[in-house]
Amino acid sequence: MTAIQTSILRTVTLMLLTVIITRTSFGQGYFSSGDRFFNVNVSEDSPRLTTVICKDGPLYVLQMKGDRIMNFSVDGRTIPPDSLGRYQEVIDSIKVRIKEAAEQAKRDRAQAEMDRQQAERDRVQAARDREQAERDRSQSLLDREQAEKNRLQADQNREQAERDREQAERDRLQAERDREQAGRDRIRAEEDRKMTENLIRDLIADGIVPDRDSVHTVKLDADEFIVNGKRLPEALEKKYLAKYAKKGLSMSYHND
Repeated sequence: MTAIQTSILRTVTLMLLTVIITRTSFGQGYFSSGDRFFNVNVSEDSPRLTTVICKDGPLYVLQMKGDRIMNFSVDGRTIPPDSLGRYQEVIDSIKVRIKEAAEQAKRDRAQAEMDRQQAERDRVQAARDREQAERDRSQSLLDREQAEKNRLQADQNREQAERDREQAERDRLQAERDREQAGRDRIRAEEDRKMTENLIRDLIADGIVPDRDSVHTVKLDADEFIVNGKRLPEALEKKYLAKYAKKGLSMSYHND
């Protein structure tokens, strides 16, 4: 077989094997014996198809069922069972690589399962995080609305407090004016009381009335002076008007 034929055969065989082993397979690459590179691909179909490619070397294809060799070929040439002894070292090496690849595949599947479970946990956690984020967003919106209500209420409270303060100041000023007016009223009432007392004493002294109880009504203004409904004689009237009716002062007294 020429080199070109061998190359074509290797290429076709590799293409066919690629189609077969990519369905469900696991593989591993190794360096061994210097520059020999073993690329082991093991299909998980039944029977298993094991492919070993050696750099700058032959293309080995091994079919096994369990530990029993079903078929073994080199560069596309099937090796008879009675000639397998010549390739025992290669076959043993392949079996070791198969075992290593299978163990690695087992570890990879276990890791893949853990990764899948972790991915599921991550997905569930992400869903919970999204739900929590939505609740947080809703709560944040409610908090902003409440904060705005509180701000408006605070503004209203401040405005009401200012109105209350202004009203309290007006009330204080009014109370101060009322106290001042009450003071003036007390002074005026005391002056009126004293003037009335003096007037009654004068009426008794001048014989106009016999005593205090006899004074029932008094009317005094700038023009006339009337006691118990009677106007005084002109001379007495002038006397009382001069003394008590000063600057338009007038008074009215009733003792019912």
